[in-house]
Amino acid sequence: MVDSDLINRFVLNPLMLRNDNNTFDGTVKQEVTSQLLKDTISVKKVKKFDLENYIYTNLMPQNSLKKVNKFNEILEGVNSGNCALFVDTINIAFDIDVKGFKQRSVDSPNNEVIIKGSQEAFVENIRTNTSLLRRITNNENLIIESLSIGEISKTKVAVCYMNNIANPELVNEVKYRLNNLSLDSLISTGQLEQLIEDDEKSGIPSLLATERPDKCSKFLMQGRVIILINGNPYAIAAPAVLIDFLSSPEDTNLRVTFANFLKSLRFLAYFITLLAPGLFIAVTSFHQEILPTELLFSILASRESVPFPIIFELLIMEISFELIRESSLRVPGPVGSTLGIVGALILGDAAVSAHIVSPLLIIVVAITGLSSFAIPDFSFSFHLRVYRFIFVFLGYTAGFLGIGLGLFVYINMLCSMKSFGVNFTDPLTPNLSLGHNSYFVKPAWKQEKRASYIVPKKEKSQPQISKKWKY
Repeated sequence: MVDSDLINRFVLNPLMLRNDNNTFDGTVKQEVTSQLLKDTISVKKVKKFDLENYIYTNLMPQNSLKKVNKFNEILEGVNSGNCALFVDTINIAFDIDVKGFKQRSVDSPNNEVIIKGSQEAFVENIRTNTSLLRRITNNENLIIESLSIGEISKTKVAVCYMNNIANPELVNEVKYRLNNLSLDSLISTGQLEQLIEDDEKSGIPSLLATERPDKCSKFLMQGRVIILINGNPYAIAAPAVLIDFLSSPEDTNLRVTFANFLKSLRFLAYFITLLAPGLFIAVTSFHQEILPTELLFSILASRESVPFPIIFELLIMEISFELIRESSLRVPGPVGSTLGIVGALILGDAAVSAHIVSPLLIIVVAITGLSSFAIPDFSFSFHLRVYRFIFVFLGYTAGFLGIGLGLFVYINMLCSMKSFGVNFTDPLTPNLSLGHNSYFVKPAWKQEKRASYIVPKKEKSQPQISKKWKY
């Protein structure tokens, strides 16, 4: 875990080689020159020798050297790749940073790919991640506080925020929750999300995880807090609201018309993913009268030779689609595309030919699956996939009445959720905001205020007239 060359050059050599640095005899010779006599008088002064300070300031040419007086701190440093130096007669030890283990270099994002924007992603090393944030933010007000979580693992966690923008109460709440975790080990970002989020029973994510430094820098400028974990290439942004899970970093880089068009598509995909199968089964089972006669005859003709009830057909196709999605993630890369073709085309066509499912049902399931891929956040998309089955059963048992009651409960859950004191549905409720809190993107020259639901120190992000060359 260490770099042997660093230990040899900067630890062992200064201690073992005989030179002016390690042969200090406790005296200092000082030459005094008299201007009148034009001669030099050598004065020998005795200086009190402090071995601890001498090693710390003179002998170790290492820029990352720390004094430690507790064994658990030494063990933590050695386990993370540092070198511990003990010297007889001194009641402290020196923790020297000589890490040399291999680590992944900065690469392009794998799960949050955008076309027109930064192509850098976080890596597993926390110091590399903090340097990416500081390089993009480029401001001295960026505060990065480090702490350890886990009695055994002692995982390094960094809390990042803009001191002149972030609300102090939000920062204190984040640090309070992190400092009051009692567990043996912390391994991943997903584990930490479950430990510090407000509502963990509904399954709806209330914290946003991202692998993009540019996205985190944008959150920092808004007044949010970013949490980085050593060994994990994802960061947690707090607080997070509903519209954050439907937004993409691409929205900032595109023109306003295109960005808002994509946001509208994602909002539509949100409802299609959640409700489309349930509405289909409710219409075909209870409310056939709302369909045009020709379409109703077409549906009946396609299902004439299908021996199973429609709920059975729908569950077969939905579970098959989820199996294809999961297996395509687990198989080797070159086989993944082949598996998708086999599952989507061959099996679907064979199921229709064998009169197991109707063609219209396959279209509904396919549109629902494509809509789930349009959700930018994986965790939020996953919760929609799970809740979709609940609405399927509600639509099968009670039609539109069941779906209406399910929507009432679901929206009530969303409105009652909080993320570090911020309402999860802000700014959509209680009043749909069309100002600076709006879900839709405003032109860059109109983004004068930060989101008020985060309660930042600085409300304004730019003057009213930012295009001074024009106005």
